[in-house]
Amino acid sequence: MKTSRPTGTSARQLAWHFSVAAIFLGCVSTKIFAADPPRASAAANGSGQESGEILDLLDGSTLHGRLRSIDVTKGVSWEHPQAKRPFEFAPDNLATIRFSHPDKNPARRTDPISQFRFANGDEFFGNLISINETEVELQTAFGGKFKTPRATLSSIRFFPKGAAPIFEGPTGLEGWTVGKTQSTNTWVYRDGTFVANASGTIGRDLNLPAASRLEFDLAWTAPFNLLFSFYTGNFENFNYNNSSYMFYITLGNISLQRINAGAGSSMMGRTESIGAMLANKKVHLEFRANKADGTLEVLVDGKLINRWIDTAGWVGNGSGILFYSQNDSAITVSNLKVSEWDGRPQNEATTNSTSAIDQLLLANNDSVSGKLTSVAAGNVKFVSSSAPLEIPLQRVTHLLLGSGAKTNSAPRNPWEVQVALAGGGTISFNLEKWGPETISGQNKDFGKISLNSPSVRQMRFNPDKSKTPSGQAGLNDDILWEDHE
Repeated sequence: MKTSRPTGTSARQLAWHFSVAAIFLGCVSTKIFAADPPRASAAANGSGQESGEILDLLDGSTLHGRLRSIDVTKGVSWEHPQAKRPFEFAPDNLATIRFSHPDKNPARRTDPISQFRFANGDEFFGNLISINETEVELQTAFGGKFKTPRATLSSIRFFPKGAAPIFEGPTGLEGWTVGKTQSTNTWVYRDGTFVANASGTIGRDLNLPAASRLEFDLAWTAPFNLLFSFYTGNFENFNYNNSSYMFYITLGNISLQRINAGAGSSMMGRTESIGAMLANKKVHLEFRANKADGTLEVLVDGKLINRWIDTAGWVGNGSGILFYSQNDSAITVSNLKVSEWDGRPQNEATTNSTSAIDQLLLANNDSVSGKLTSVAAGNVKFVSSSAPLEIPLQRVTHLLLGSGAKTNSAPRNPWEVQVALAGGGTISFNLEKWGPETISGQNKDFGKISLNSPSVRQMRFNPDKSKTPSGQAGLNDDILWEDHE
């Protein structure tokens, strides 16, 4: 009798073998894997081609393949390149499904738009219609026009000139320049992530606008040294012959240098400490720049670390970026997104507040605290401690609603998912149906949700559970199987 078992004898592989045996439904009595081993995927060997969709399990395991179907009565059906028939999973075993999409720029918008942030962690773009003391009415591409309880909303940010995503990725090495070194294992692409295991560079011209926001997730396994060149025109290697701004990132610290070709480099301010990097092995970094006033900002996990102003005048003469890993520590760069910035300084008050007091942030950097009465017909009615106010909405940059701190503690539906959208944003709902063209479900506050499937970058299951980390930063390998007599 033939059986299928994982190759190799590592404890992790054996543990994985028994765990999947427990959760794969209907795969215990017949031969399920093909005798011929699959060819290595292009992404796995670093060639930069997309490797298909990826299923992450809560135990830290990863399966490549393709989502075949989702049926809330049967489970998630997953096709694996080594399996003769699909696997079926119950939702409580799953962490995420990462979808593969072509590396295309998201649709750019120049019309006024707002970013809504909710108490449950969701955030997405849409248009505000009105607010009263109990409800918010808004319109989105995925839900049309609908109303939601005001208490579910934490904040609204207004973009009078629109929010224009420029790039999202990575989805491969195409368009990127990997520096030439003696090592063949510098920067490689795998599963939506750039991985560096040796000293080397990778760069790209992203056509950065005059004011931009660039963000990504950085993960590591050991102390590292990473140089990040912003607004550079050199993508082959790092040198001081191209004017740019260079951020030097190490474990727990970040500093900024002004690189002026022919004149050398100079430190801008002091080295900033980042405590979050000492407590974790992954952070979300955001870099902002505005050529007009020479401003640069860095945020870590949404918190402003520093704001620099180049009083000598803007020096970056390129429109791209370069990563330079200086040692052999494994690091990963993922969830890279570039968008236009409105140039407004990051205000510490723009994070969610547990206060019951509402707050207005204005275009002239003034702020007003008190009670938001209503928003309608382009005007904001607000009661401050001194007097009632009526302010044109076009003067407001942020609305922070104290009531947004309230949360619903109702038990989670096992099919509750949170999806990440192309162009930015996340939305949670109880999944009802998935298809190649449409995903639909119900949100307890918004009602019916219908999304264009190709616009979904990632679907997260069990949002209140943490995935077991893998042994390396972002390096999860499928178990390789072979047939034995």
